[in-house]
Amino acid sequence: MSSVATMQPAAAIFHEEQYFDWKVYALIGLLEAAAGVALLWWTHRADLSVLQARAWTPEFLIGLTAGLGLPFLLIVSILHMTTEASADVVTVWYGWLPIYRRSVAISNIKSCEVVDYRPIRDHGGWGVRACRSGERALTARGSRGVRLTMTTGDRLLIGSQRPEELAMVLTRSIRAESA
Repeated sequence: MSSVATMQPAAAIFHEEQYFDWKVYALIGLLEAAAGVALLWWTHRADLSVLQARAWTPEFLIGLTAGLGLPFLLIVSILHMTTEASADVVTVWYGWLPIYRRSVAISNIKSCEVVDYRPIRDHGGWGVRACRSGERALTARGSRGVRLTMTTGDRLLIGSQRPEELAMVLTRSIRAESA
């Protein structure tokens, strides 16, 4: 009987899931509603009697649900940030099915620190951001996070609702890596 060696992913020692602020979802909903009203007006050329006559037909309701509901569901499923750290890597991804993923090996991190930041002023908002200073930011909500300084001098800010815990895990992993 032969044995097969398999590589198991390292166990996560930190896991955090964040959703964007409710105001982001409200803004998206308002923009979708405005786009839907504009589309209805354009397709019916502001003929309200035709629109009222078709307003409750099954085709209209299915079209309305698909046209407004599906894009909103897709956007909501994307606006979800997960941060996971193991003994050898920290990974951040967006979406339930990751549309963006960034992994950093612990061996490439020189140091980390808990920081307060101003999302709009410092990074132009939340999400995946590149700053004028050259720093990259991965955030979803709030104004606190962990700034990683890489061995190359590059910097990466990871937004977190539990930055002290994330920094402690990363510091411990960095020390174990360099020992």
